[in-house]
Amino acid sequence: MTKPQGVVDPRPKETTNKTKASVFSRIATAAKRATNPSAGRRTVSDGIAAVFVESGKLPVALGLPNHEQQSQNNQRAIDTLHARTRIASESAFPSSKDKVTDPSSNVNAPAPTPKATTPSPKVTQFHVDIFTNNVAKPKSQTAWPKIEKGIENTPQLVLCAALIPKEPAIDAEFSEDVDVLENGSVERAFEGAPAHWVKAMEQPMKQDLVRELANGTVDEFNKDVTKNSDTIAEAVILAPVLNHEYYRILLLHTIKKFEFSLLLDLNSLQGLVQVVQSTSPGFLEADDLRKILGLIRTRLLGTLQQSAEYVYHLTLAVSRILDVMADNKVSGLDRVTEHESLSAVLSSLKDSSDPFQLYQASYAFQALQYVPHNETTTQALLRHAGGAADSLVKISTVLKLDVGEFFNGLKGLVDVAVTVYESAKSGYEAVSSLIESGRGMFDSLKDALGSGNRRQWYLAVRQADTFMRTGRLAELNRLIGEAPCRRDPFFQWGICQVLGEIAADSDWDIEIRKQAADFLLALLKDDVEWGKDESVSRWTVTILDRLSKLPIDRRTSTHIARQDQAVKDHALTLLKSLAKDVAVGAAFRSLYPLRSRLAMPRSSILFSRVVLHVNFDLDHLRDQRLTQLSPAVYIPPQAKANLKASDNDTFPLMASVKDFLASERQVMLILGDSGSGKSTFNQHLEHDLWLNYEERYAYGEDDPIPLYINLAVIDNPERDLIAKQLRFHNLSESKILELKDSRRFILICDGYDEIKSTSNLYVKNQLNEGTGHWQAKMVISCRSTKLGHEYRIQFMPLPPNTYLREATDLFQQAVIAPFTPDQISGYIDQYVLIDELNRPQWKAQDYNDMLSGIPSLKDMVRNPFLLTLALQAMPRLVGAGRTKKDLLQIKVNRLVLYDAVVQNWISAAQERLERSSLSEAEALALDQLRQFGFKLRVMGYLKGLATDIFTEQDGSPQVLFLGGPSDALWKCKYFGPEPETTILRRSSPLVRNGIQNSFIHLSVLDYFFARVVYDPEQSNDLCLAGHPLAQRSILGDPSILHFLSERVQQESSQESPLKRQLLAVIEKSKSDESASQAAANAITILVKAGVRFNGANLKGVRIPGADLSGGQFDSAQFQGADLRNVKFAKSWIRQADFSDANMIGVQFGELPLVELSARTRSCSYSPDGMTFAVGLYDGSMEIYNAATWTKIRAFSDPVFASRVTTRVTGDVVQLAYSPKGDYLVSGSEHDKLGVWNYHTGQLCRTLEGHPGGVTSVAVSPDGRQIASAGHDKTVRLWSLYNGEQEFVLTGHISDAMAVAYSPDGGQLASGDYGGAIRLWNAQTGEAGLVLSRETFGSLYSVAYSPNGRWMASGHGAGQIQLWKAETGEPGHLLIGHSSAVMDVAFSPDSQWIASAGWDFTVRLWDTETGTLFNTLTGHSLYVECVRFSPTSPQFASCGDDRTVRIWELQDLYTSEPNQGVQNLTRPLPLIAYSPSGQHVISADREGALYRWDPLLADPHLLRHSEDHLVACMAYSPDGLQIASASNFPDNYSVQLFDIATGNAGLLLSGHDDTVQFLSYSPCSRWIATASDDETVRIWDTQVANEPLVHIFNKHACGVAFSPDGSRIAFGGYNQKLWVHDASTGKLVATLKAHSKPISGVVYSPDGSLIGSSSEDTTARLWDTTTNKLAVTLRGHINWVQCLSFSNCGKWIATGSRDWTVRLWDVQSSLFNSSDQNVESSGVCVSVVQPFVAFVTHLIWNPNGAMEFVSASHEHSIRAWKVVVGDDKSKDKDGGQGVGPDAAVVSVRLDWSSESNRLVGIGTKAAEARGLRDIDQLLLKQRESARANKILGDDDFEQ
Repeated sequence: MTKPQGVVDPRPKETTNKTKASVFSRIATAAKRATNPSAGRRTVSDGIAAVFVESGKLPVALGLPNHEQQSQNNQRAIDTLHARTRIASESAFPSSKDKVTDPSSNVNAPAPTPKATTPSPKVTQFHVDIFTNNVAKPKSQTAWPKIEKGIENTPQLVLCAALIPKEPAIDAEFSEDVDVLENGSVERAFEGAPAHWVKAMEQPMKQDLVRELANGTVDEFNKDVTKNSDTIAEAVILAPVLNHEYYRILLLHTIKKFEFSLLLDLNSLQGLVQVVQSTSPGFLEADDLRKILGLIRTRLLGTLQQSAEYVYHLTLAVSRILDVMADNKVSGLDRVTEHESLSAVLSSLKDSSDPFQLYQASYAFQALQYVPHNETTTQALLRHAGGAADSLVKISTVLKLDVGEFFNGLKGLVDVAVTVYESAKSGYEAVSSLIESGRGMFDSLKDALGSGNRRQWYLAVRQADTFMRTGRLAELNRLIGEAPCRRDPFFQWGICQVLGEIAADSDWDIEIRKQAADFLLALLKDDVEWGKDESVSRWTVTILDRLSKLPIDRRTSTHIARQDQAVKDHALTLLKSLAKDVAVGAAFRSLYPLRSRLAMPRSSILFSRVVLHVNFDLDHLRDQRLTQLSPAVYIPPQAKANLKASDNDTFPLMASVKDFLASERQVMLILGDSGSGKSTFNQHLEHDLWLNYEERYAYGEDDPIPLYINLAVIDNPERDLIAKQLRFHNLSESKILELKDSRRFILICDGYDEIKSTSNLYVKNQLNEGTGHWQAKMVISCRSTKLGHEYRIQFMPLPPNTYLREATDLFQQAVIAPFTPDQISGYIDQYVLIDELNRPQWKAQDYNDMLSGIPSLKDMVRNPFLLTLALQAMPRLVGAGRTKKDLLQIKVNRLVLYDAVVQNWISAAQERLERSSLSEAEALALDQLRQFGFKLRVMGYLKGLATDIFTEQDGSPQVLFLGGPSDALWKCKYFGPEPETTILRRSSPLVRNGIQNSFIHLSVLDYFFARVVYDPEQSNDLCLAGHPLAQRSILGDPSILHFLSERVQQESSQESPLKRQLLAVIEKSKSDESASQAAANAITILVKAGVRFNGANLKGVRIPGADLSGGQFDSAQFQGADLRNVKFAKSWIRQADFSDANMIGVQFGELPLVELSARTRSCSYSPDGMTFAVGLYDGSMEIYNAATWTKIRAFSDPVFASRVTTRVTGDVVQLAYSPKGDYLVSGSEHDKLGVWNYHTGQLCRTLEGHPGGVTSVAVSPDGRQIASAGHDKTVRLWSLYNGEQEFVLTGHISDAMAVAYSPDGGQLASGDYGGAIRLWNAQTGEAGLVLSRETFGSLYSVAYSPNGRWMASGHGAGQIQLWKAETGEPGHLLIGHSSAVMDVAFSPDSQWIASAGWDFTVRLWDTETGTLFNTLTGHSLYVECVRFSPTSPQFASCGDDRTVRIWELQDLYTSEPNQGVQNLTRPLPLIAYSPSGQHVISADREGALYRWDPLLADPHLLRHSEDHLVACMAYSPDGLQIASASNFPDNYSVQLFDIATGNAGLLLSGHDDTVQFLSYSPCSRWIATASDDETVRIWDTQVANEPLVHIFNKHACGVAFSPDGSRIAFGGYNQKLWVHDASTGKLVATLKAHSKPISGVVYSPDGSLIGSSSEDTTARLWDTTTNKLAVTLRGHINWVQCLSFSNCGKWIATGSRDWTVRLWDVQSSLFNSSDQNVESSGVCVSVVQPFVAFVTHLIWNPNGAMEFVSASHEHSIRAWKVVVGDDKSKDKDGGQGVGPDAAVVSVRLDWSSESNRLVGIGTKAAEARGLRDIDQLLLKQRESARANKILGDDDFEQ
């Protein structure tokens, strides 16, 4: 390549070539993209102009050697631009001699003869750094909608719709892959969009709904007849976000609006242009643009002589349409009628005196040059000069392109550079030679294609516009300062317009807008090239003037108004500075807008008319709920199957609910205590379901709609529940009906306990009852404490008539379990993480240490809400630096937490208000509140609100406040707008959700109502007038009861003000009937607080409806009291007197037992439930009335009673009723079956078979057939009516033990002793499946569930196996019995399974989950049979203890699970008094150590040993240590513990077997231990290395030190009593004490006596001086287990296995004895017999008080007071007395651990009024000792 002569290229050759290569490569890329619609990313003007700007010198890049040559060739290539003093049309239009015949890019007018041009002067660049950085493109100031509120207007709709991915156009005539077109269409950009909306718009459902809303708005526009400025503006802003179909619809209607308007409508014109400019790639068609251009051209032709404003706007519209046509390469315009016609019109405007029109016409003319017409290349070439052809041939040769293809691809002036750099070297040099020849390619093309038509300024202005619209302001800054055409007035005019548009556009940032105005001023003042044309300078001033007068639209947002005002002020300042420095012309008086686009619509008229599909409402609801559902701390809860299930047997609740939703069940009940997390779980469930709904939608599935319902705010939820909730969410009636007809719901009903109703909402709302009814599943939550005993009927799907089979199949329940330690730890971790964002607090470890160190908190914080309160309150309550010992002394209850949290809340609120910016009125109100006591006023506000909620709304917690005249006055008092009310509300623990107002938690409402009942800070005497206790019963509000009872416990002194006030109310009720309601509440609170009424004078009290369950009323006087409907379940009413008391409706929570004359193994209810039959071991049957449990008849026959009956081979009767109840079928150990007429007792027929005896009988459901099983390994089928044997079923390989029919009678199941179950066809006898569980041992029972789904089998190893009846597949395995399961039975609704076991228990199981619901004790021997009543919620059990026990399901629902209390498997308590006598220490055999507070009978956990088997324990006399002996295999040691710290001390090891007894010496230094290894050892606790002092080879059963510590006595299994010297170990005496092993040894306080107890049923006292027997204490009827002297030595108490404690007068006993009468019985002054198991331990209070503590095998711990009265008659406890003058001595209960049964020995109720016969029978049975024992008198050795 050669250079022009005389020109030296200053650059190195390599650098020059690289520069050429770079620029050419970029030009080539831009040109390719411009000519290839599918490949490019920018338009031609974007690409080429960018290279212009970035390279700065395009001609140099093309190879020119210097600036002068560059300028010369550049001017030749684009035709010389002359600097003018005014805007001259010649710079935009061809000269008059250049006839405009073809302004297209393909073919132009004939070329004139080339003429020399004078090089133009060098263009001065302008460098100013105003726009220094590119910024984000301008975005609408429209605020993004809140997700929960949804899209509220059309501008918001545009924002959201822009986030939807664009669909590709189908069969588009032209398409271009562009993001931003020069014409300003909206880019689909996510920048600036809120993350939640970006995420939301990724959802197919959301996209569909937003599209529907946009399409609906377009449809409304189409239907709009007027199409005024507002609706046009509203519709056209949607154009960029519409899909192809609706864009075309909108385009069509905007065209029509413009076309058929009689007068020119500028709004419709601008709207049409904006729709075209806003097109998406591929949506426009060439014909659209040709038609639109034609319409505008026609209007323009008809408007030339009219309004200049119209002409301007039409010309502007032509420009914009032509820009779009050029960008989209529209071709085919008719050369004559369209191209030349429009060119002529535009040329005619060149003489306009209006510079605005002139510029716009010039711009339009330039745009027209880039829109090809329909003349072919060949036709054009024939009309043009040869020079052009020659140039084209040369170019085509160089570029290897077809000429036609080249012309068709040629678009812009710089398109000649297409692919040049990529051509071969020879081709490149050829092009270069053309350029260097003086007639380069640019010149050839310009001359040949019409010199003077295309101008460089047009491309530069278009690029400036593109830079502006895309935020590339730094590039715009450079373009303005460095463009080669920047001297051109048209360029300057266009740039001014661009900068003015930025400054005027509120979408730009305020600083950018100001900078645009600054740029205008800088150009005018500092740029030497700028404004030489007076029109440009005036235009610049005009823009600044217009900006200084910018109208401020106060109707827009305040933010925009402030920005506009700032720009206005800034422009005015600039104008003032300009006037001082520069002389400029006056501003133009023009009304043409700075912005050419329609303003954003002021309203959304069309949007508001859209009637959307219901899915839009659902989407809005989903967004609203998902936004609201964001609890800060959440731990997924675990659940258990029912209220009685173990807290350790849990499962994930969420998984259980999901399983329910996937099943056929319809209702799931979620139960839990207050604060257990029910509502939080419900909200998370709703959240998950909405997310799942969204995902399922994406797959085109119709998922059920989750609907959360706060039942407390629904008026009458029994009717139209779903519709009411949907109305609450603002759905129209038509939408609600549509949903009812077509959709399914998942109802999440929260707070059933808050609606004060027992209605079955599922049934009342007629859910799933077919056409016309709602289709829904229901998840419903309720506080477990609010339920009655038959709560299931309130929730079961079908009407609760009576035990409908199908009901339970559709019902499921779960109970939220308390938090586990891991859950608590996880909760704390989350809490600390969140809390750190707000304020500094403890670390997680601090909280964990606190919770583990404060014993009273451990169980409490298993409740999530209480855990939250503890975490909030404890840092202040506990403080910093507490040691472990300090924490042990802290006692915290629920009330303490609430008190602390409320105080913290109010204090923090006051601090916050002090720092807040308050209005003047609010500040004044706050000041007044401070003066009167801020805390006091807030507490008064909250107590008043709580009172009114209970008074006005019956405790319904949600207060709906609309803020209007319809609100009740009492609501305005708390939620009105008054300043003081506002301050109080903001300071209170309240929450507002729309119109709903409530306390932050329901329990907080209960807390404040409890503060209304009694406020410790205002503890005045209680006045009943208007007092809450007198106005309503609080028995149904357990949370309020709990707070008040804890307040009593908190004020634990005897002078507790609340206790005193409540006792006064009870006393007042004796004389004032109006106090009865308050008295019932008062005594209930006191009983719940553990206040004991032992010996209390309650004569004449009026307490109807009180709940005294678990209360202690030992020897209480209830004569004449009003006790109607009082609950005494599990109460202690020993020796209570109910004479003349009104006891109508009293509930004892238990039924009497039925005493039988013999053992029994079978029983059955009649089909109507009216009678109950029992088969006895003596071969007889007894029939009882199932209502009164009195015997009404007995059946027997000599044939069935001829054998001698024994325990093993006795004539056991098996029996079954026929379905109609007219026959009773029996089978016995003989080989016979009997069919009895039930009504007459006559034996109808005898069926003989089964050699060896009958083990089981059953009657088919149709009453036609009898099935029997026998020891002969067969099952036999008989005809009930004629006794014929139909089938003998063989196959069992061992004794057939059980037989049962399926509910439909088609199948028979039989089980054998080997554990196998065989299924048979009952009609044909054909054998079926064989089921086996051989490892479970023998099989004793089999039963079908009434719904036919399950079969259950009971096995010898204690298991119960469930089987699927249809398939024989095993189901749940029920494990709990410790011995053989003798019988199983299903409840009529199939919900429950009852089992009878040889572990003396009856157990109740949940069929669906297989979990244990309750363990029932009461039988004293093997339980053989269990049966459910078919008509009432009860079942009965019977067995070897000769009793039938009846169990009410209603009592089991509400009672705590009785986990084997009396089956001798639970750890027994060990007891000791603290040396001070202030506390009792107990330890169970699992190692838990408790301290009991005598005032509250409340155990306080001291420690829990890792050694779970403890044999015995002792408290050191100095009160510093506790010693416990381990019973753990291979670890028979004694561990000492420090009482103060709980730390382990010395470990005494050496015994080879269990240490059964241990004792401290009086000085606390020595410990004596007696072990089953037949040794007694003495240890020195002050010697750590070798503490062992003495070893005695004695098998001792008791050990004791003498009071002075000098002697040690221990009794042995060999009936001897040994006394040794404690220091030397020397044997002092050996006493032959008893006839059976000794069980206990004790010294009297003065050391003069040794007491011993023995299995020979006696206790003996020995004189330590003579070592002789002093007296024998006789009276017990079973061995004496323990004995203990009182501290004064006057009394000795003995505890026995005859379930009694006897109190003996020591001195009287000794006085009555003599050397000749040492076998006397002693003097027993009282017999204490409330026990239901043998007494294991007795210990007297060491501080001299007349009281002792007992522990028994029933696991009770009880304290007893010895009362010496003045009554000279025989004592009421059955003591023997000491003579006629002896004072009466009675033993009364002081306090007791929790009782698990009613204790009523000695109760006087015979003269009570209104007591039911069955309750009279119960109390009568409780009066006898035998009915209270767990073992019969003949079973002591069991």
